[in-house]
Amino acid sequence: MHRSTAFVRRACAVGTATALIGLTTGLGVMTATTAYAAEAPADTAATAPAVSGGDSTVPTAPGLPADAGTAAGAPTGSATTAPPVADPTSPAPTATPTPTAGGAPTGTTPTAAAPTAAAPVAPTAVSTATVKLSGTAKVGSTLVATTSGFTKPTSFSYLWSVGGVATDIDDGSYVVQPGDVTKVVTVTVTNTLRDDSVEVASAKSAAVTQDPVFVDAAGKPVTAGLDPDGERFALDTTAGEAFSYTFRATGSPAPTFALAWAYPDEAEDDGEEPEGTPDDQLPDGITFDAATGVLSGTTEDALYSEFAVTATSGGTTVTQYVELNVDAAAAAGVQVFSADRASFLQYIKSGIDDGGPTDGTLTSWIIDARGHVTTEIEKYHFSSDSWESETTDIDGGRPTVKQGGTLLVNGDLVDRFGNTVTDEDGNSPELAITSDIASDVVREDPDLGDYGNFLNVTFPHASVHNLTAAAGDFATSFAVEVVPTATAPVAAPPVVTPPVAAAPIGTVPVRTAAHGRLAYTGSDATDSLPWALGMLAAGAALVGLRTVRRRAQR
Repeated sequence: MHRSTAFVRRACAVGTATALIGLTTGLGVMTATTAYAAEAPADTAATAPAVSGGDSTVPTAPGLPADAGTAAGAPTGSATTAPPVADPTSPAPTATPTPTAGGAPTGTTPTAAAPTAAAPVAPTAVSTATVKLSGTAKVGSTLVATTSGFTKPTSFSYLWSVGGVATDIDDGSYVVQPGDVTKVVTVTVTNTLRDDSVEVASAKSAAVTQDPVFVDAAGKPVTAGLDPDGERFALDTTAGEAFSYTFRATGSPAPTFALAWAYPDEAEDDGEEPEGTPDDQLPDGITFDAATGVLSGTTEDALYSEFAVTATSGGTTVTQYVELNVDAAAAAGVQVFSADRASFLQYIKSGIDDGGPTDGTLTSWIIDARGHVTTEIEKYHFSSDSWESETTDIDGGRPTVKQGGTLLVNGDLVDRFGNTVTDEDGNSPELAITSDIASDVVREDPDLGDYGNFLNVTFPHASVHNLTAAAGDFATSFAVEVVPTATAPVAAPPVVTPPVAAAPIGTVPVRTAAHGRLAYTGSDATDSLPWALGMLAAGAALVGLRTVRRRAQR
């Protein structure tokens, strides 16, 4: 339906009045009072003169007030003015205007078109869309894009880039890759609205880091030794040979290394700080360079060591537990340990038997592969909760035993540094002892023989006796001073328990064909002292004593 406005109605009224004036002027029947029809009060709709057969009022658009004079495009605060009325005495116009379809003559004052009202402008929305990254920018970790403030309903698309290079990841999460180390990960989230407009927000991570990982020379991860209760990372070398191993680790920032305790709990002393430093765990001659991760050096000690190495990067530390096994060098001779048997058994018993002596002195002799003798005098004290000893080493000397007494002899095949040489199973070659005095009796020790090369040599006669200890292709000779007693024994040499078959004086036991050992002529194992099982520890103690003495000789 066509709608009119007050402005249109007012324009129609003016046009109608103008047409009537033109017509009546031409007919000579118009009076001046006709002009007053255009005078309307301000802010009211103009009223057109009555037209025969027509409606005298301009229809009002439905839903609008009768006077809409304040509508856009309509003048406000003034009435519509009719055109001037012609004087009746003036000559008539020469041309008669032709009425138009709308009733207004052509050439008269044009009717102004009503301007179109401007559409209301919607306020521009201020975007509050943001995206945040959760997770740690570390190799193997997952970064997740978390959005907020986007217009709903949302339709997201994701673009992940690393170091400015786009990836093919198009969802809301990203797994950090090893190749991303030191680079920045960026996510850009785009929300496409229903009108095809978009909202865009992005977020960046910190530079990607990587936890330290121990690797080999080829860059492959080393898994051995990572469990403190599991298998150690094993390294091997040989006494007297140059050794070097480089600990390597990947990570970002670049890892730093340090030497650590293999057993940190055991390194503590009564809750106090550990005594010494982790370097004390290394064999003499082996050092660790924390700046390069290089463990290197040359050691003369064939032994087994445990320690740990740490790699730290970005506040994260990993530990590798290491064992270093130093094998003995090539065999160079036989090394002998000797002591008066009675004194040695007291020494052992004082540490494992409450009824044993609490104080004593043990004199022993070390004869190296060259036949050189070192005398060791150890004064010891044992109490219920401690063992204390003080040792003095003397260069030179000679094993000494009373006439009728027994010298305990233990010997092993050793390298040039004095390290015991063993086979693949850890066994030493059998030891054989011979004497230049036919009456000397040599037998396997009844209590210690099962724990190593422990042999007894009993001397019925007082004099200097020359013994030879042989193992494998090597032999070492040394002299023994047998001191006479007031009454020299004539019977068979004493033993701890009654022998099953005493060897006759002046004979040397023969080696058995089956085992290559000296024939066993001592007491049965079941008749050994009640603490005989503790002799295994005694044998281990001897190894430690020999190591200490060997170091003291250097």
